[in-house]
Amino acid sequence: MSRRNYNVFFNTHTVSGIVISVALYVIFFAGAFALFREEIKVWQNSKSISHIEKHTIDFDRILEHVNKTYDLRGRDIQLRLGNLDDEMSISLTGQKDTITGEIDQQRQFLFIDTGSLEVKRYEEQYHLGEFLFRLHYFSQIPYIGIYLAGFVAIFFLFAIVTGVIVHWRKIISNFYQFNPKVSLKRIWTDAHTALGIIGLPYQFIFAVTGAYFGLSLLVLLPANFLYNGDQDKLIADLRPDIKTYEWLTTSNETIPALNPFVKETVKIWDNFSVTRCFIKNYGGTNMKFIITGELKDSKRFIGLGSITYDVFSGKKEQVNNPYESDYLAESQRLLGRLHFATFGGVVMKIMYFILALITCFVIISGVLIWIEARNKKSMTLRQRYFTAKVGHIYIASTLTMLPVTALTFLFVKFTNGIFKSQQTSLYLFYFFSWFVFILYFRYKRDNYFTNKITLLLGAILGFLVPLVNGVFYNNWIWNTYKNQQFEILTIDLVWLGIALIAIIIYFKIKPSIKEESSFTKAPLDFKNRKKLLEAAEINLKPTETKSRVSENNNQIPMKLKIIILWIFLAIGWIVHHIYGLFNIYYNETLIIEGATGKVPLAHHIYRILFEGVCLLFTLLTIEVSKRWFKIISLIWAIIAGIYNVYHFFEAIIHESNNISEIFMLLLVSIASVFLIVNLMKWKSDKI
Repeated sequence: MSRRNYNVFFNTHTVSGIVISVALYVIFFAGAFALFREEIKVWQNSKSISHIEKHTIDFDRILEHVNKTYDLRGRDIQLRLGNLDDEMSISLTGQKDTITGEIDQQRQFLFIDTGSLEVKRYEEQYHLGEFLFRLHYFSQIPYIGIYLAGFVAIFFLFAIVTGVIVHWRKIISNFYQFNPKVSLKRIWTDAHTALGIIGLPYQFIFAVTGAYFGLSLLVLLPANFLYNGDQDKLIADLRPDIKTYEWLTTSNETIPALNPFVKETVKIWDNFSVTRCFIKNYGGTNMKFIITGELKDSKRFIGLGSITYDVFSGKKEQVNNPYESDYLAESQRLLGRLHFATFGGVVMKIMYFILALITCFVIISGVLIWIEARNKKSMTLRQRYFTAKVGHIYIASTLTMLPVTALTFLFVKFTNGIFKSQQTSLYLFYFFSWFVFILYFRYKRDNYFTNKITLLLGAILGFLVPLVNGVFYNNWIWNTYKNQQFEILTIDLVWLGIALIAIIIYFKIKPSIKEESSFTKAPLDFKNRKKLLEAAEINLKPTETKSRVSENNNQIPMKLKIIILWIFLAIGWIVHHIYGLFNIYYNETLIIEGATGKVPLAHHIYRILFEGVCLLFTLLTIEVSKRWFKIISLIWAIIAGIYNVYHFFEAIIHESNNISEIFMLLLVSIASVFLIVNLMKWKSDKI
């Protein structure tokens, strides 16, 4: 490989890795614990699990109980069985019709204990495992979170490929040359390369499958064109179980029981277990039962099967044999199993868990290599301060996840059942604790200190997790093993292992390691940063000063460019809304259904956020040039830009005929990119 090509790949690998490092670390760290999502739920609730065969559950008793509160007639119902616990999730669509004519359009998502029939809403049964699973793909960020995770996966795949190209020749040698006694940068470099290659197959699988799940919107875009925009047909082929049936009329016959259909399905194929039941048009003349499940892993890695029954006649309308391959269904299931480790039992989950934490180390070591490499005399003082600041933010944001997660395990154990909305309490505790930790360590400005203390806190709190479980709930390790409560035992052992490794590493990290850092050899004075930077600017050589000035030279002044772009965004959104009315002339009514003449407050807020705020930033940019304002402007521009890009792709899929509106959204998206780039330059400009 030529020197030039090597430098291109090396810089591409570095930049792509640095850009996504924090987000990627969060994905892998949260994803490691999300592998044990159901085990964490059992551990948190400290409940014994029956481990009964799913087909022996009394489904009719459950439906009868739910029907007392929510009239099921005219609804589509999904019953999803848990893999480990005794809870079943129930999804109810709005009613299509009822005997009385009063239609309930409200969707419901419930959880019910198959034994006690206790019903909880989603936010009431929310648990730490669910939180970490959602954090794994940024679900806490409304609408765009999963797409952000998808784009991070794309960049991660890019970093993997370029990393292999860059390190290919020294992969083997780094295994044998690794020596903790050499320079600090050498330690990070060798460890980054060696461990990165060890986890390469796993990381590649996660990058590909993560991109698929996170960017399913873009994945389905080509398929949408193949189906000529017929999304119903597309979904019917990809997910036949969610196919909807037109409501005909209410049946006067007694609704047959679901239990016999489930038992009949299980008997048809050996080693087949039920995972979900779908009920279409409950109480209608064309009511359907769809029983789905899969074969045991020992018989077939991917063995999905289902039978669609016409309820009143009892006839099988469609049979999907799990012993026969179905490319569309099985390809999606394969990606899911590879991504979530739903095969191989707890041993495979532990292997995935270890590899996920190794990947976290690879990410951090890559950041530390970059920080060490950029703190040298050839860099300007401003560049060195910037590198140090980025390093403090990155390290504080990532390493603090260990003690915060351990602390949250203790929090949910002590507060289990106290808060009605466990979702709200978890959000507040985890994110507030994480924010406080980040602030403290970021302004401590000592990566060595951050590393040591987070390891120590993680070890102490990690040891407390099984200890508290034993002292307050008598769930000592020997008791859970004896009582075959292996879900609870797994979580306690995982935390014991994490705490033990953390404390060993804590004592292995000696002060002499800090002395090897380039920031120890060439320290930065943060207290007098402004004065030192001003002095450094004055002492610049004439050629350097000239080049610095020429960089800021442009045909249009920076502030004027930003003002124009803000105005363009505001006008773009106004025109977008006008183009949205274009369809009224042809195929839409002027007044939307349910309109009363009064514009809802939410619509006013929507207009203000996208048009009004753009104009507000236009006015403020004319007069304000403070650093805090530049940062706020950049943050809002990024949020608006992400939404604009998302809305552009959404319009392509759902409104492909509205060409004028799509064109305007494309222009607005491009303007958002230009605005973000210029705001970043403006923020870094000292003037």
